[in-house]
Amino acid sequence: MRGPVSYYDPDEVEPMVTAAVMYYQAHRSQAQIARHLGVSRPTVSRLLARARQLGIVRIEIVPPTADPGLGKDLQERLGLRGVHIAAGLADPDDPAPVLAGRLNDALAGIGLQPGDVLVVGWGRAIYSLGRYELAPLPGVVVVPALGGGAEDRPWFQANEITRRWAVTLHGIPRYLHAPAFVSSALKRSLDHEEGVHSTLDLWDRAKVALLGIGAYPKPDSSLVAVGFSDGDPAIADATGDVVGRFFTGDGTLIHYPDEPRLLGITPDRIRRIPHVVGISVGADKARAIIGAARARLVNTLVIDAGTAREVAALLDA
Repeated sequence: MRGPVSYYDPDEVEPMVTAAVMYYQAHRSQAQIARHLGVSRPTVSRLLARARQLGIVRIEIVPPTADPGLGKDLQERLGLRGVHIAAGLADPDDPAPVLAGRLNDALAGIGLQPGDVLVVGWGRAIYSLGRYELAPLPGVVVVPALGGGAEDRPWFQANEITRRWAVTLHGIPRYLHAPAFVSSALKRSLDHEEGVHSTLDLWDRAKVALLGIGAYPKPDSSLVAVGFSDGDPAIADATGDVVGRFFTGDGTLIHYPDEPRLLGITPDRIRRIPHVVGISVGADKARAIIGAARARLVNTLVIDAGTAREVAALLDA
């Protein structure tokens, strides 16, 4: 959002201010405002939108703090560093509007400095938050957790997600120019490619990772589209995955035949990162969230209140 206008053109500003005062302070309808100004209702709608865009109108939403006792309970029962619960019910396809404030809180508490490395995963939640307005972290180096997907769904395009997060945080992107799954020979070759090797080495310097938690089995073909085998019996008992690392509800890692071809951060490397923030919403993700915590693939959660209650109910069952 831009700041208040620094000029005064009566023909432009006065109708905007009049419409804004009548609508937001005097609670007049757009039809009443239209009659007063001698314009159409669509024009009033555009005046109000322009007033918000220019900062003449500022709308502040101060959500209440979600039950702190619930967050503490989940933290203790799952052995986590922290649990940040956003008030409200996030849209699983676009959770950023609800989760962004709590993610800002989580990152502020970590205290990232210029040059610190932040690893980002993939999935709808990570993609959504990377496109949202977050508190800047200038100079933070943003690196993908794995190679990109071989299809056009943007939440599987690792380098584009990295770029968006770098723009959002005012950081520095480092890309991984390779697909998520590669042949064994190509993987060995890439390990000696300076541009790739230097990016992979950043995983060992990472201070924070932001990773989505996926539920399994998937209701759609999204995993197949990025290279995973369809109906692989090795992962039939999986509860969820974090950047292609599958696990059961009790946290046991599940290995599958194609896993050696995955060009992505390994569980051991994930566990060495001080702050691994798992981001996930939806009742269908509750079992996966528990499994990811027990597998020690995340040590911090950013979730909404509805998801938190589902996780607590499963732990109580």
